[in-house]
Amino acid sequence: MTRALIKPLLIVAVVLVLPLILLVASGESFTGLLDRWRADPPSDATLATLVVVVLASDVVLPVPSGPVATLAGAQLGTSLGAAAACAGMTAGAAIAFALARRWGRPLAERLSSPESLAELDDACQRHGPWMLAVTRPLPVLAEAGALLVGALQMPWRRFLPPVLLANAALGVAYAALGEYAAEREWLPMAVGLAAAAPLAAFAYRPRRKA
Repeated sequence: MTRALIKPLLIVAVVLVLPLILLVASGESFTGLLDRWRADPPSDATLATLVVVVLASDVVLPVPSGPVATLAGAQLGTSLGAAAACAGMTAGAAIAFALARRWGRPLAERLSSPESLAELDDACQRHGPWMLAVTRPLPVLAEAGALLVGALQMPWRRFLPPVLLANAALGVAYAALGEYAAEREWLPMAVGLAAAAPLAAFAYRPRRKA
């Protein structure tokens, strides 16, 4: 990912993560919520709809898509869980992109010099689709990426393919993990893995050879 896109991406991510921090600070433990959900699960249709709605609202309140999709797979099975997760993640990304594409450009022009904005536009043109695919598994950064390329006026035809492909792959992977873990009664561990793995992969930097 080009350096020109990294700084604005992180700035947008910081803004998005603040509501999530407040929720974690004031909310109840995840274990208690998971136990109650497993004891009295909703119907498949209700749960699939809920998964889509929760993931689609990601830009308003960042939601970790990995754990949500993993829980969906545990309850709905891999096929339906993956479809609901992919639909929700894609809808959330599309909403963020559309909002930023409509109203983000004037803000970007106010906050950036013409030279910096031109550099960002060029970086988005060359690396934007790749950035979208790479950040899709990452909480907050996925939404930040959609907002950023929207503000930079990326065309829909370049936005949707990498987002759809990445979300489909993630939906299948997480839902399959959830179904497998539920059958073997280690779902809480699988949900924790789904939350931690993307962050661990992002933080890992292989050492360059001398």
